[in-house]
Amino acid sequence: MLKASLFQYNTEALNVGSFLDDAKTSIEAAINRNVTGNESLTKIRDIKFFDTLGTCQLNGIGYSFRERAEGDDSEVTLKFRSPDRYISYFEDLSATNPQAKEKLEADIGISPTSTFKVVYGHSTTAPNKRTINKMADINDQFPGFDKDYRFSDNTDLNLVGNLIIREHVYIGKEIDLGSINAEISVTLWYKEAPSGAQKPVVVEVSFKYKDSSAVYTQKVVNRAKESFEALQGLTSWTDPNSKTKTKWVYDYDSKFCD
Repeated sequence: MLKASLFQYNTEALNVGSFLDDAKTSIEAAINRNVTGNESLTKIRDIKFFDTLGTCQLNGIGYSFRERAEGDDSEVTLKFRSPDRYISYFEDLSATNPQAKEKLEADIGISPTSTFKVVYGHSTTAPNKRTINKMADINDQFPGFDKDYRFSDNTDLNLVGNLIIREHVYIGKEIDLGSINAEISVTLWYKEAPSGAQKPVVVEVSFKYKDSSAVYTQKVVNRAKESFEALQGLTSWTDPNSKTKTKWVYDYDSKFCD
C-alpha cells in the first residue's frame, strides 16, 4: 500500500509515473533484470461490496462479494481467503455461468508485524446482469456456496459502508523475472467520481505472475521476492500501516457490521 496523500486526481498520471520510475530503479538494482513497458490508465470502473447489514455474515466466514461495473458491463466476484492453501482450495466456488473464471492465488502483502504475509485467495468472477440486493444474487450464481452455507435467498444484501468506489488502474510495466514476466499495476480508489485536486482514499501497487501448472523455478520466485522487498524499500512512497482495500471498505463505517 502507498501513501494516498502523495497522489491527487488532476496530477494522477504524473504521480503514478514518478512512483513507477522509482520502482523501476529499485527493482532493477535488486534483481539485475529489466523493468520495461509504459504504464497507462487502462481501467476506470465502479466498485461495490455487499454484505448483510449489522452482521456482515459473508465477512464473518472469510468471504467477500464484489461488483465491478465499467460502462454497461458488470461482473461479480465471490472470494474466499484463508492463510491455509488447502482450506481455501476446497471451498466450492463453482458458478452457473459458463463464462465464469475461477482462480486460486497466493496474495502476498505486509502487515505491521510481518514483511511477508501470505493469504490464499480462491475466487470466481462471472458476468452479471442482476441488481444486487438479496442473498439469492449469490446463491443463484454460485450453487456450491449455496449448498455449503444455506443462507436464505431472502436475506438482504447491502452496500458495505454505502460506498461506491471509483477505481483507476494503471497497467503496462513488466518485471523480467526470467522465464516469466510479472505485470505491475497501480490501483487508486476514490470515493465516487473524482475531480480537481481530490486525493484517493487508497493506493496500492502490486505485481502478479502466474503459471497454470505452478511450475516455477527457484530463480523466478527468488527474484519475485527480491522485487517485493525492493518495493518495500521505497519508504518515501510506501505506507506499512495502511489497510488493505477490502478492510478499508469494511472499516469505513464502523456501524455497518455492528
